[in-house]
Amino acid sequence: MSERELFDRYLREAGLGFCGPDCAGKFVVYSGQLADWNRKFNLTALAGGREIIIRHFVDSLMLVKAYNSIENLTIADIGSGAGFPGVPAAISTPSSRVTLFESNSKKISFLNHIKETLSLDNLEVVEARSEEISRNKNYREYFDIVAMRALAAYPVAMEISAALAKKGGSLAYFASSKQMDEIKNDSMWLKELGCSTDGFFNYDLPENSGNFYIVKAKKDGPTPAKYPRLYSMIKKKPLQSKPAK
Repeated sequence: MSERELFDRYLREAGLGFCGPDCAGKFVVYSGQLADWNRKFNLTALAGGREIIIRHFVDSLMLVKAYNSIENLTIADIGSGAGFPGVPAAISTPSSRVTLFESNSKKISFLNHIKETLSLDNLEVVEARSEEISRNKNYREYFDIVAMRALAAYPVAMEISAALAKKGGSLAYFASSKQMDEIKNDSMWLKELGCSTDGFFNYDLPENSGNFYIVKAKKDGPTPAKYPRLYSMIKKKPLQSKPAK
């Protein structure tokens, strides 16, 4: 079975029918470029086409499914790495405007290469640390959706990223099933960031590749100016709910 046929099969199995024929062709090119660059720069730990399709492409596209549609929305991908979930989102929905934030210069080179190779005019690539971007007035309180995948523990990722979402917008954190008990039982601290829990999108990846969640948080109001703190402080003392008296 060809890589394109595999991609089409897994899209159908995952209920991702919104991705059309042109979309599938771009994913095949993306996969090939990722494999080529990975030999030099170690962009992903995954070995080959089948794993990349399921664990990166299909998993990333669950962001679109979690929101039903991302048409005409502004999306930030924090710590994008090799482009997940931002590049798949941009490929699947050309009317969206996706900004990838990444601090690693080699990964930035790859992301710019993919943007040009796939002619993704709706994609912007920004080299910067996310906690610095959150204080940039051009991006703070700007995005409709802020996505965090393989970034950091939930409280750390949320403090780094919350200020980027505009009022009424949403933050989307990709989580494993193991993380969910802690996330569900301790999220009152979200109020500190101007956010509140807005649901959990649960999904299974094809070929019994695991059960995962996208944790959705609503941006209820502006994030206080003191957030995010310095990264060293965030790591040392992450936000948590205060114990009941």
